[in-house]
Formats: sequence, structure tokens, C-alpha cells
Amino acid sequence: MPAPQDVPRKVAAGEGWQWVRSGFALYRKNPLLLSAAFAMLFGMVMALGLVPQLGGALSELASPLMVAGFMAAYRALDEGRDLELPHFLAGVRGPAIPLMTIGAVQLMGALLIGTVMENMGFDAEAFVTAARTQQDPTQIQAMLNAAAPAVLTGLLLFTPLMMATWFAPALILFGGARPATALGVSMKAVLRNWAALLVNGLALGLVLFLAALVPLMLGLLVAMPVLFGSLYASYQAIFAVWSDETKPAPQAGDNFA
Repeated sequence: MPAPQDVPRKVAAGEGWQWVRSGFALYRKNPLLLSAAFAMLFGMVMALGLVPQLGGALSELASPLMVAGFMAAYRALDEGRDLELPHFLAGVRGPAIPLMTIGAVQLMGALLIGTVMENMGFDAEAFVTAARTQQDPTQIQAMLNAAAPAVLTGLLLFTPLMMATWFAPALILFGGARPATALGVSMKAVLRNWAALLVNGLALGLVLFLAALVPLMLGLLVAMPVLFGSLYASYQAIFAVWSDETKPAPQAGDNFA
């Protein structure tokens, strides 16, 4: 019997584009409900952000719950089951605390990165004010040049945070992983599949760019559910699909599929 592959799997770079196609194919199975659910859940997360003092923290804590809901919805569609609204509440009705822990990690990471950038002289409010008041382009360019080191540092610090949290909600929802385990396994998966995820990110970036051209942000009602569908497809490819023709015997650590 051939030896089972390691989990997470390593896939070819071209898989990144296939994940977008798979996400769109899944979206087409029930586009109205998926778009409506995104509008509803995203609106709820944004509403939490309006709560005085605590808004930013609440919306960050809630975001993995929304991701988990879409992962459950796409699994139902992938398995040929009827999609229903309760699927989108899978995170709230299931491992809510572990998922919110991932949100807390995202929040703390963002706050720490923001503090580092501010200490390096980056002032986000100054940029917003300059854009609103339409200051001299040369002044804005000077501000950008001065802020470049802080922005680059922020991107470097944000990258590992995004890598650790990318697959974490799905690993918790589908595999029952603990938050620390999910963060570590997600980081490992991204490192193993950086080429495929880079292709996937470029393709999704193009989708989001085209969606932004649609008036009233209506394009996002399609683009964002497709993004979640692509995330589900990438999870399936990396954690739940095996290339061995002979099904391997269960191994310790294979419970993430």
C-alpha cells in the first residue's frame, strides 16, 4: 500500500486558478441565497463595527464566524445537499469560542502591527485628511515617500498573520482543531503551497477589481461569495483530497479533512 501523503498536501501552482473556477461553479448552484447571505452577514459585521469603543474588536471577533458559515454552506453544496440559511450559522451554532479566538488573534496582531507602524511615523489619519482635502499631489507624494518604510514593515508583519489565519476557521469547523493547532497547520499549508496561493490571490484580485467597477458595490455580492468558494476549494484540495488511488489508512493528524 502506498504511503499516505502528508497533511497538508502540496499542490501545483496552477491549482490556484482552478480554485477560483471551482468557487464560481459552486456559487452558481445557489447564487441568490449566497449573495443574500453575504449581504446579511457582512451587514451584521459592519453594524458591530459601529458600536462605540468596541466596534472594531467586535467585528474582528465575528469575522471568522462568517467565514465558517460560508465554509459550511459550500460543503453542503459540494455534497449535493440543499443549501439553507442555518448553514451560514454553523460557526455560531458550533465552535464559536475557538473561532472567535482566531478573531482575537487577528485583532491583537493588527493592533500590534499598527502600533509598530505608528512608531515608525505612519499616520493613517493624515493620509485620509490629505485625500479628502485634495492637497497638492507633491505633498501627498512626499507623505507616501516618508511612510514607505512603515508600510513595507507593516506588510512584512501582516503576511505571517494572514498565513496563520487563512485556513484556521475551516480547520476548526471541519477538523475540530484547537485554535493554536489551526494557526500552526494553516501556516504550514500556506508555506507548502505559496505558489498556488499566489496564483489564487492574483486571480481573486482581478475578480475583486472587476467587481469594484460595478456601481453601488453590487459586484461584491458576487465576488465575495466566489472568494469564499475559492477558499473552500483550496481547503478541499490541500486537506481533503488525496492523489493516491488507493485510499490510505487513517493516520494521526489526518483529522483535518
